[in-house]
Amino acid sequence: MFYNALARKGKLEETDEADIDSVVALHNNMNEKTWRKVLEWEATIAGGSVTPKLLKFQGRPTDLSPKAAFKHYVLGHPLPYDRHDWTVLREDGTTVRYVIDYYHDESSASDDASTAKPGLNDFHATPSLLVDVRPALDGPREAWNRVFTMPYARHIEKKTDFVPLPMQPSPDMKSQVKDSVQVWESIQAAAASKGTRSPEEEAVAIEIDERDAKKLAQSFAEILRQCREAQERINKCDTEEECAKASVDLTICMSKIVCPIQYEALAKNIADESSPHAQERIEAALTVVNDCVVMKTGQQVAAKKKYPHLFR
Repeated sequence: MFYNALARKGKLEETDEADIDSVVALHNNMNEKTWRKVLEWEATIAGGSVTPKLLKFQGRPTDLSPKAAFKHYVLGHPLPYDRHDWTVLREDGTTVRYVIDYYHDESSASDDASTAKPGLNDFHATPSLLVDVRPALDGPREAWNRVFTMPYARHIEKKTDFVPLPMQPSPDMKSQVKDSVQVWESIQAAAASKGTRSPEEEAVAIEIDERDAKKLAQSFAEILRQCREAQERINKCDTEEECAKASVDLTICMSKIVCPIQYEALAKNIADESSPHAQERIEAALTVVNDCVVMKTGQQVAAKKKYPHLFR
């Protein structure tokens, strides 16, 4: 999955294949470290006996959060090298967005080769990779939780182990500001040169060989056979509601063939529709299915242009 993500973003040429395992290990370790901090926040401000679910996430490497901007421009802190927004689904059906800034502290980096491939839950293996997790200020309740609830739980009640990143940079961190700015500028330049690509454009950016093109040709030929009825309903629909339903039905039909894993996840959620918060999970699974079908369709268009004889 990580290899495919690099391919979609056109970054394979920047990554040595031998380093993929190490990159994946670091990536997964950081995700687990981030999720643990999210759970510490949730246990403090939401409570409940059921672990919240990650509903969706968005990478925003070119967007500087207000807190990161304040730390950099006012306090002289290095810039983050990445930013994510994670949306959490709670037991009661409510959602909350978390903002996560990722920093690198070169002074804490280790030369130990074992740190290149940390274990999934080895949270002390990468001390140079720092994560700043907090609820987004999307309303007065979130602001209250950040200003009062969490500090009170930490310092007065002492009922949480959560430790936030310091606002003030250490002398070592201050010495790394210039390097962080160069990294930030390179991220902005890369984004400006590539622009924001749609799923279709990302799919076309993948190098497709003839073997992959043949598989795509066979898959879409099967779609023509199995999904003809859904396609005909789109052609004949009169109202917006009818057309929307027909479009969803066609997407699901296509996903059975070109995105079987995503389809199975969707089907499982639909079968469990009587469980709490099932609708939110179905909508999230349907979004994943739709994105996969869009990507595969873009690949099919690119493959047809490159190997037209396979699609006759």
